[in-house]
Amino acid sequence: MNNIDLKIAFRTFLKGKWYSLLNITGLALGLAAFIFVALYVDNEKSYDRWNKNVDRIFLVGRELSNGPSPYTPGGLAEAIKSQCPEVEEVGRTNTALFQLPFFTGNGKFLIRNWVGADYSIAKILGIKPKGATLDPKAAQPTVLLSKATAQALFPGKSEIHNQTVSMSSKTSGMLLPVAGVAADAPGNTNFQFDCIGFSPDLTLGKDQSYANQIYRTYLLVKPNADIAQLFKKIDKIYKEAVLADSSMAAKQVLNRSDAPAIYLDRLDDLHLRPHDGSHVANQIVQGLTALAIIILVVTAVNFTILYIAQANKRAKEVGIKKVNGIGKRQIATQFLLEIFIQCVIALLIAFVVVLIGLPYFNQLLRVNLLISGINLSIVAQLLASLVILTLLAGIYPAMVMAGFKPALVLRGDQFTNAGKFAWVKGSATMLQFTFAVIFIIMVVVINQQVTYMKTEDPGFSAKQVIYVDNQMIFNDAQKFDALRNRIKAIDGVKHVSVASNVPGGIMPATHEFTVRDKAFAMHTIGVDREYFATLNIAVKEGRLFATNPVVDTAGAVINEAAARAMGIKQVIGASINGAGGNYKVIGVVKDVRSEGFERATQPTLYLTYDKRGINRTQIIISAEQKAIPGMLKTLDKQWRDINKLDGDNFNYHFLDELYGQHFIKQEQLQAVLIWFSGLAVFIASLGFFASAAHAIRVRMKEIAIRKVFGAGADQLLVTLSKPFFYTVLLANLVAWPVAYLIAQKWLETFAYRVSLSAMPFVVAFVVSVSIVVLTVCLQIVRAVRFNPAMKLKV
Repeated sequence: MNNIDLKIAFRTFLKGKWYSLLNITGLALGLAAFIFVALYVDNEKSYDRWNKNVDRIFLVGRELSNGPSPYTPGGLAEAIKSQCPEVEEVGRTNTALFQLPFFTGNGKFLIRNWVGADYSIAKILGIKPKGATLDPKAAQPTVLLSKATAQALFPGKSEIHNQTVSMSSKTSGMLLPVAGVAADAPGNTNFQFDCIGFSPDLTLGKDQSYANQIYRTYLLVKPNADIAQLFKKIDKIYKEAVLADSSMAAKQVLNRSDAPAIYLDRLDDLHLRPHDGSHVANQIVQGLTALAIIILVVTAVNFTILYIAQANKRAKEVGIKKVNGIGKRQIATQFLLEIFIQCVIALLIAFVVVLIGLPYFNQLLRVNLLISGINLSIVAQLLASLVILTLLAGIYPAMVMAGFKPALVLRGDQFTNAGKFAWVKGSATMLQFTFAVIFIIMVVVINQQVTYMKTEDPGFSAKQVIYVDNQMIFNDAQKFDALRNRIKAIDGVKHVSVASNVPGGIMPATHEFTVRDKAFAMHTIGVDREYFATLNIAVKEGRLFATNPVVDTAGAVINEAAARAMGIKQVIGASINGAGGNYKVIGVVKDVRSEGFERATQPTLYLTYDKRGINRTQIIISAEQKAIPGMLKTLDKQWRDINKLDGDNFNYHFLDELYGQHFIKQEQLQAVLIWFSGLAVFIASLGFFASAAHAIRVRMKEIAIRKVFGAGADQLLVTLSKPFFYTVLLANLVAWPVAYLIAQKWLETFAYRVSLSAMPFVVAFVVSVSIVVLTVCLQIVRAVRFNPAMKLKV
């Protein structure tokens, strides 16, 4: 491209500046969307990738009839270590089911994630101590704090070594020696903790039965190990150990023909594709990746349509160049270079958009992405995208422009012979709207599901309910009655209860029970007599626990899922053996969707008394809405007297906020799809606008002749708009089955979901037709009002 070509390109740009700005704006928005997605996807896929052994680390879990579980018995690790030579290291972790405040002279921190671990876990997961050494032969466990915990407890100290913290109370708590601090992981990691305690054998002195499945077991396999063979070997080890164990519930798992009893989850799959957990994060990554690619394609198509719409204005330029001996290849190269320059300008604008929009994007997805996160991989993707975008957007216009015949264009027949390319332009427009329709349908479906999750009865009421972090164990009903009465004396308080678990919180412990010689593994929740009234859980059959705690010490309440699992006609009065006692079912309550809507409700047993000592520490309070602020102020002032053990630590949470954590990822998916779908529809609308403008401009003489022969505005409107409505109709017909399959597949990830109705498809059709009306019909109305003599004069 010489200086003259550059001047011509620049003048052409200024002459059609509005079309050019639309073109560059569409490109910039498409590239900005790509950069946003590239940053997010790179961040989400980076979890534990910094660990040099990431491809050799696996989590061992169990396959159960009601879904997979990441928890295994303590003895499985030793069995794997002794019988599998291809395993280099084995380690176990166990997370405390309670929260505990730590105090120092200058700081306080509520430990929400206290992990116990074998020393081998440090090697497997890459945990490095600062100010301490990990010695498996040490007489006492080695306790490390996370960096955030250490900074809160020891403000201003750069090094922490052999310090002491007070647990539960600042003045009378139990002292805990702290060896040092665990260095922050060099990147994102799934293994998070506030405090971690290492010991040579995490299971020492604990129940070694295969029914006690409370540990996460990690493996570091040797290089080049056959994972498929190792999986079969571990599965066999587990099955043989279960059959040799006395636990009936553990044996029950094996009554599933030849199905595997265990699974292996790679460390780098635990964030996006955990075998036992939600795949919503991966859905967001896949959805955003697909959206970014589609938006780039739509952007390229849009660019092509906008560029072609202006092509006839440069027809004489091409004709003169050809007369002067310039070949097709040179002309095509010139236009490709022009398009490449516009793409580079659009990329620079895209970076500005990313700089401005990144804080809002972070807020939307609750991440902390930085512009410095654009690494070599993302730069390579951007450069490749720039080249591909230039080729996709430029080859067709360059071919059209270079294909002009000089004799035709120099006598005024501008771009009327591009019919052989019309099918390409028509297909491109339809492709744009096909994607747009799919996006609109998915937005509506996701909105329906999220609305359903927020409005459907979860089996309990979380509104106007708070739960208090508490260390005092209230397994004695009479002791809790005294505290209950103190809290109930506060104005506005309706019910007060204590339990081992609350909906949306830590998953309840699972215990083995037998009913009529059939074994069941059921979630077991320790409650008191006001638990169901506090959470407004409805009784389906029988009764609840009596006011007098002595009456129902051997009574049990089960949920509907447990009643179905038992498979007996008369559930009330049935005898259940387990958790150290023999219990009689006195009532059945409604299923509580404590784990959200993605997992089916598990069989659950509620007990007010048990010999296993299920610790009831979660204080739950329901109150009148207007009284909550005053109630919280009163509790804050009186907590030291009400609950002496936790007098220094009054922490409360609203239950609806805790339960709402289950919907966060779905809400993020909804918000992201709305924004990116809106962008795709906007870009597609620009392309449709340009296509309509070009089509009308080419047919201006035809319109003039029709007007001369008496065609009215309404007739012209129908004639000219008909091809565009056909395009939109065809786009809908192509998009509907594709969108149906995608939506149905997504909905299948929920145990409780809406039915796929016709509404999303109707909405998509109405929106797409509305776009045609706004972008096409308004131009046609303006076009049919001109004076035909202006176009027919010689």
